[in-house]
Amino acid sequence: MALLVRKFADLTEVNTLLRGGLIGGASLKNGAFGLDGKTLITTTPSATVTFDTNPEGAQQSLTLKQIIDQINAVVGLVGFATAYEGRLRLVDPATATAVLVGNGTANAALGLRDGQAGVMYAAPGNTAPALVSVEVLQNVGSGYLVTTDEV
Repeated sequence: MALLVRKFADLTEVNTLLRGGLIGGASLKNGAFGLDGKTLITTTPSATVTFDTNPEGAQQSLTLKQIIDQINAVVGLVGFATAYEGRLRLVDPATATAVLVGNGTANAALGLRDGQAGVMYAAPGNTAPALVSVEVLQNVGSGYLVTTDEV
């Protein structure tokens, strides 16, 4: 048993973790510049998004909404890409599989790493990877302390 404890600000972060999703580390509140022709590759679900700006070939900024719309259009899962506090959030809306990011040329701009993978956590008491507990932090500020049993 290898326990890992993480602190999260809110339930959206907790649920993203437990459902095998990913939250990018880059702030996209003001959009992202230079994505035209760059790719986001996901192995799970299998898709390659090639970002497009208008006019074609012009390196113009894409808003977070435009980035999300382009990802969802290619992946074909409504709600796969969403916004979370100005960052990109990727999660399978059916919670059937963990998200796996490939080696796309847009990864760095989106705050994702090549080969970054979400993990589907089983219920407490199951074989790792599994959730052990979620505790509400009340005496030391707000948030949640999540303990997982890792492989």
